[in-house]
Amino acid sequence: MQKKQVNTKVLSGFIELLPQEQILFDNIKKIVEKSYKSAGYVTIDTPVIEKSEVLFAKAGGDTEKQVYRFTKGDNDLSLRFDLTVPFARYVSEHYNDLVFPFKRYHIAKVYRGERPQKGRYREFYQADIDIVAENELSVMYDVDIISTLAKTIEKLATSCTLGNFKMRISNRKIWDGFFEYFNISGEQKAQIINIIDKKPKITQEDFTSSLAERVKNPQIEKLIMELFELDYIPNVGISIPEKYHSDFVFIQENDKMKLGIKELETVIKSLKSLKSMPEDRFVVDLSIVRGLDYYTGTVFETFLEKYPEFGSISSGGRYENLCDNYTDRNICGVGGSIGISRTFVPLIEDKKIENKWGGLVDILVLPQNENCYAKAIEVRNEIVDYMEGICKTSIIFENKKFKKMMEYANKVGAKYVVIIGEDEVANNTVTVKDMESGGQQTLSISDAKIIFKNLQKILK
Repeated sequence: MQKKQVNTKVLSGFIELLPQEQILFDNIKKIVEKSYKSAGYVTIDTPVIEKSEVLFAKAGGDTEKQVYRFTKGDNDLSLRFDLTVPFARYVSEHYNDLVFPFKRYHIAKVYRGERPQKGRYREFYQADIDIVAENELSVMYDVDIISTLAKTIEKLATSCTLGNFKMRISNRKIWDGFFEYFNISGEQKAQIINIIDKKPKITQEDFTSSLAERVKNPQIEKLIMELFELDYIPNVGISIPEKYHSDFVFIQENDKMKLGIKELETVIKSLKSLKSMPEDRFVVDLSIVRGLDYYTGTVFETFLEKYPEFGSISSGGRYENLCDNYTDRNICGVGGSIGISRTFVPLIEDKKIENKWGGLVDILVLPQNENCYAKAIEVRNEIVDYMEGICKTSIIFENKKFKKMMEYANKVGAKYVVIIGEDEVANNTVTVKDMESGGQQTLSISDAKIIFKNLQKILK
């Protein structure tokens, strides 16, 4: 009786890359990690599985419906759906051992049971940075987060030919103050925020009709539409078009709106002063509200001009009371994230990113027979130590014709093949073949390493 074979197809919405694709993705992650680390953020890691009560304390509604939840014995457990909620638990648990302000980065997988589609997965990597402190945190940390993310995206855009991007920045206090002034709260407020959040993604006609349906007040609807024209003018600051001045006199009576405008002005003015932040990289946009309830100040989203279908590739903002479900301490902070899986996996799969990081192997050591095996391992180890882990140095032990082994070298993308036969063993030399030019030369191991030094510069 023939044994039934198991279907090996990966679950819908989960990612599995081929080796060459994985090399590309891993190098993209390295760019992000190096950028975060160089800006003074330290790495942490949290468990993939948390107690459900921990995750649901900060989540609800649609998010709760997407969580992968299960029981093991008496434990009610869930897979983390983002990195922020586990971070809140982490800060609460280790508060006495952390130094504040605490700057952390975390690049890891999260899980959401949403409908899978191109660029939308059920298992995907997030790349988060956050800065937290107790009670108070300068708005300049918002600038630090935004500029660090912008610098990181700039490096990714250069390496992966992503083209131009723009960060759209707003402040939730402006909207919260507006809603308080007009006594809009609860479900109605949540619905209006949800519509504003969708503004860049739907037609103007759909937006206007949805807004009118929820607001049910033509005057308030008119003010909301006019607020979208708020802008930053150099040497003036945040400005409302003159034709609307009479409509917005109430702002002078609204401390929360005034504070939101002042914070937004500080962020934009500070970003404009940075040489590393070209002015075409960011803009004031009050349609950015971020749907999550915990945002209380600066909010931002980032869009690629070349790939608008991806939507926001990076987002974040300011939050208060991060840990209020886990501790009485008032922990506030600001953070942001780059969706590296959602952005880069589709580009890699569609071969829209050029591989600049080499093949499966950079240097292949090729012993000619069993008498050369031990020497080949010694040479491979010496090259690995010399190259300090920058390149991939492999070795094969195959009793095949030389032509077949060179075909293998081509398939794995080796840049150099180090051939070791009995003559090389006897003379303590190696023969190095350049796979691009086809030329080869017999050298001492020390001289061969000088050739590899050029490879080290390329891959580094």
